[in-house]
Amino acid sequence: MGAGERALMWHVMLPAALPQILTGLQVALPLSLIVAVVAEMAMGGYGLGGAMMTASRFADSRGVFAGIVEIAGVGFCLVKAMAILRRRLLVWHQEASDEIVI
Repeated sequence: MGAGERALMWHVMLPAALPQILTGLQVALPLSLIVAVVAEMAMGGYGLGGAMMTASRFADSRGVFAGIVEIAGVGFCLVKAMAILRRRLLVWHQEASDEIVI
């Protein structure tokens, strides 16, 4: 049809692959958050994982549960943001018309 490689990539290949790419991101973001916090717990960092480990060492159950609630809140926000991004980027796709119940 006369399209060059760049036009073929942007107008055919990328839109065809975008649903799978966004699905991978939607699955990977919460998992990467969990891995980061667990690695921080194991290595003794100064972030959320380190604060939870310090709270557990001093038997501060409120501090540990506050960390768990924070992780859940951030994970929920990441999943919701990916759902909104998916809905906006995939207007033409069947999945965009399906309502996402969270």
